[in-house]
Amino acid sequence: MLIRGLTQKDIPSWLALAHEGDDAVRGLNLSLATFYDGFDAYMTRKIEQNEAFMALNEPSGKCLGIVAFSKKHNRITFLGAFKGANFQKVGGKLMEYALNQLDNTKEITTSVISSTASMIKQERALYESIGFTASNDKIIEAGVPAVQMKLTPKKTASVF
Repeated sequence: MLIRGLTQKDIPSWLALAHEGDDAVRGLNLSLATFYDGFDAYMTRKIEQNEAFMALNEPSGKCLGIVAFSKKHNRITFLGAFKGANFQKVGGKLMEYALNQLDNTKEITTSVISSTASMIKQERALYESIGFTASNDKIIEAGVPAVQMKLTPKKTASVF
């Protein structure tokens, strides 16, 4: 599996991946137009800031999943793997890459929409396996209720 930065040419793959979750959003009684409001600008910004990466199947070059993050806010902002891909493997590799780009001496956050959909459960389970814990903060993410998850900062060794 190869990890590489996204380009503007990869936007159709990102949109296709994002739309695989449409049923989970519909299950929350929210219009898809409201959920995706601003998503095009978000994708362009993440690509321009070099904060969006994809996992590729090396032999075929097929996109397996995507992660995006914010260095400024020390936050994972998007994580997804295509149906048929091993979510734990692909998502785990993308998370490993993203976490190496962020400051692990500070709290790292992410949000997971509040849904019982299988793909959302897989995402949350992956975050929990890495050490993220759900906070009690009630938030709205893209117009839907979500759970904020936090990864405790790693302690740095003190030098005397």
